[in-house]
Amino acid sequence: MYNKSNQPTTSMQQAHSKHPFNVYLTAGEYLKAIGTQDGYFPDFGHHIANEMGGVWLHPIKLLDGFWLRVTDLDRNISVWSKADEYIAHPWGNAFRYDHGLGHIPVSIERTQFAPELEKGLVTHYDIHNYAKGPTRLKLELVARTDLRPVWFSDEIGIHDGAQDMVEARTSRLMYAKDCDHEWHAMIGTDLPGESYEIGEQLFGPEFTSGNGCGMKFETTVTLEQNERLSFHLFVAGSYESQQECEQSYNTIVDHHERLLLEKKSEYEAIRNRSDLTIEGESLFNDIFAWVKWNNQWLVQKVDGIGRGLTAGSPHYPWWFGCDNSYSLQGVLAIGDHELAKDTMRILLDNSKRHNGNGRIVHEITTMGAVSNPGNTQETAHYICMVWDLYRWTGDKEILQENYEYCMKGMDWLLQEMDHDGDLFPSGYGIIEIAGLNMELIDSAVYTAKAMQSLVQMSLEMGESEKASFYEQLAERTIEAINTTFWNEEQQLYADAVAPKKDVLSKAEYLVSMAEGNGIEGYREYLEQQLDRVQDEDVDQGWLINKNWVISTPMEAGIADRDKGESAIRHMRNADFIGEYGSYLSGTFQQGTMTISTGVHAVAEAMYGDVDAALDLLRRMNGSFSKVLPGSMSEMSPDYGCVVQAWTVYALMVPTIVHFIGVQPEAHHRKVTIAPNIPTDWHGKSIQLNRLRIGDEWLDILLKVEKGQLAITVKNESELDIHIVWNGNKHQSSDAVIEITMN
Repeated sequence: MYNKSNQPTTSMQQAHSKHPFNVYLTAGEYLKAIGTQDGYFPDFGHHIANEMGGVWLHPIKLLDGFWLRVTDLDRNISVWSKADEYIAHPWGNAFRYDHGLGHIPVSIERTQFAPELEKGLVTHYDIHNYAKGPTRLKLELVARTDLRPVWFSDEIGIHDGAQDMVEARTSRLMYAKDCDHEWHAMIGTDLPGESYEIGEQLFGPEFTSGNGCGMKFETTVTLEQNERLSFHLFVAGSYESQQECEQSYNTIVDHHERLLLEKKSEYEAIRNRSDLTIEGESLFNDIFAWVKWNNQWLVQKVDGIGRGLTAGSPHYPWWFGCDNSYSLQGVLAIGDHELAKDTMRILLDNSKRHNGNGRIVHEITTMGAVSNPGNTQETAHYICMVWDLYRWTGDKEILQENYEYCMKGMDWLLQEMDHDGDLFPSGYGIIEIAGLNMELIDSAVYTAKAMQSLVQMSLEMGESEKASFYEQLAERTIEAINTTFWNEEQQLYADAVAPKKDVLSKAEYLVSMAEGNGIEGYREYLEQQLDRVQDEDVDQGWLINKNWVISTPMEAGIADRDKGESAIRHMRNADFIGEYGSYLSGTFQQGTMTISTGVHAVAEAMYGDVDAALDLLRRMNGSFSKVLPGSMSEMSPDYGCVVQAWTVYALMVPTIVHFIGVQPEAHHRKVTIAPNIPTDWHGKSIQLNRLRIGDEWLDILLKVEKGQLAITVKNESELDIHIVWNGNKHQSSDAVIEITMN
C-alpha cells in the first residue's frame, strides 16, 4: 500500500487460493509424470486444455493416468484408492494410502520413479493386510492412453490422431499406437491373474479428455493377516518406432532395480556438487540441496533436438531464451556445465534455423516448433550468458560456436530494433504485457552488458579492433541509461523510455489494466507524469508500473554507483517487498516470483546491503514446500509452476557468486574469492565443497568473525586463487591455501 498521496493504492486484500489441487512431478530426462498428490490424474492446463498432466514422453503424451480400485469382497466395500500422504524424494515419489481406503483393513504404499535415461516409468505397489484374519480383495489396475503431441504442434501441421489403437500382447501387457503417427506406448504389470479389459469408454475415477483408450488389469487375492502383495506397473513409450518402445519396456522390466540404484547415485552426485553447509542454517542448507535436485527434474531430452533445461512444470515444459539466460547462471554455479552447454546449443541451433539474423528465440517446444521468434531483451541477455558460460567452463569451442551469432545479435538489436539510434532497442522485454513494447529498462541494461561481454569475447578471439568498438558502444550506452532512464524525483530507474505521444496512445490501456487489478488512483498517477512533459516528441523515462526489472541496472552492474545505491535503498520497503520476496510490480503489489526476488537480491548484493539480500532469500525460501514438498513454486508462495528453473539463479547466484564471492576465470585458470558475508552468518563456518571451475574442483571453508576472514581453499589442481578481503589481496596456487586476513 502506498503511503504517499500522489501514488496509486491497492484495494483491500482478499484471502484466496490459486491452486485447487497440489500437483507433483516424477522426472527422468526423457519421461515426466504429473498428477496430484492424492495419487490421481485430473485434467488441467491451459496450453493444451485439460492435457498438461499425465505421463509425458516429450514431445508426446503417453497416458492420461493410472488408478487402482480396491474392493473388499467380504465387507462389500469398493473404493478408488486415494492417497492420505505424499512423500517427495529427490529421485521419485511415494504415496501412502490408509484412510483413503475407507474401512478396508489394508494399507498401500506406492513408489514411482522415471529412470534417468530410459523412456519409461516404474510404479511399485505394496499392499499390507493389517486385519486380524484374512482379507479377500479384488484389485483393478486401470490405465488410460492419450497419445497426442505437445502444445503448438497443430500450428506446424502435426495433429492428434482420431484414436489410440490398443491391443493385448498378453493378459498383462498392452500395446498402444496413435492411428496416424509413429507414437507408441506399452503398459504392463506383474499383478497376479489373467483377467483384463480394453475399451475406449473404460475410465477410472476421473473422466479424462482426449482420444485415448482405457485398459484394466484385474485380479482377486486373499491376503492372510500381515501378508503383503507387491506388484508393478510399467510404462514405456517411443515417438520413433514400435521396436524402440519394446526395447525400452523390456529394459525397465528387466533392470528397474538397477536403474533405481543408478538414479539415486546420480542424485547424490548432484547434491555433492557445490555442496553447501552453513553452520546453524540447516533449513537454508536443505533448500539449497533441493533446488539443485529440482533443477535436474526440469532437464528434458528429446532425440533429434537435444537436451536442455526447461522453464517449469507443469505449465512450461519446454525451452525458453529468457528463462535460461537467468537459470543457467545458477546451473554453472552448481557445476552442471554440460547442462548449460547443452541448453545453449538448443537455443543457438533453433535461433539460427528460425531467425538466422542474430535474434534469439523466446520459446521452443519439444516438437521443435518456435512459437515466438524472440523478445528484445533475450537476445542481449543470451550474449551475456555466452560470456558467463566461458568464464565458468573455459570451453573455447563453445565460444567459437557462438561468437559470430552474438555479433549478429548485437547488429539486430542496434539496427532493426533501435529505430531512433539512441542505443536502446525497442520491443517487449521479459515483462510480456501488451502495450509495454517501448524501449524497456531490461532490454537496455542487458544490451549494455552484452556489449561489455562482446568486448571480452572479441579479445579472446584475437579481435582487438572489435573489442575497442564494443567498448566504446558500452560506455555510451551505460551513460545513456544512467541519464535517460533515471528518475531523479523518485530516485529510481524508469520502466521504459518513450516520447510522450507513445505513452498517451497507451494511457487508456494502462489505466484499464491497473483498475482491473484493483489499483486506485492510477489514472491520476499517470496523468501527473504526462502533465510534467511538454514536448511530446522527446524521449522520457516513465515509471509506469515500477516493474521488478527496474532493479536490473544494479543486478547487471550498469548503474552509476551513487544512483544504484539510492535506487536499491528506495526499493527496500513495503512498496516493493512482500512476505515472500519482491513484487512483480511496485504499483500492483499482487504477485511475487522467485526471479523478481532473486534479481533484487543480486542487486542488493551488488550495490546495497548483503543483509538485505539475505532477507530477500529468506522471504523467498518461506515458500518452500508450500505446494510441492521439496520445491518452490513459480509464483510465491503457492501458484504457477510447482517447479521453476530460474529459482536456481535466485538462490545460487546471490549465495555462491556474491556472499561467498566466487568470480571464475576458467579460461585463465584463475578464481577470485571475495566474500561478502551477511551479518547473520558471521561467526559461522561456511563450507562449499566441490565447486567446479572448468574441469577442476575447489573446496572452500571460511568464517568471518570480528572483521577477520579465516579461509581454507583446497586447490588440488593448483589454480591461480586470488582472495580479496577489506581491500587486501592474497594470491596463491598452492594445493592447500589457509590464511587469516584482517
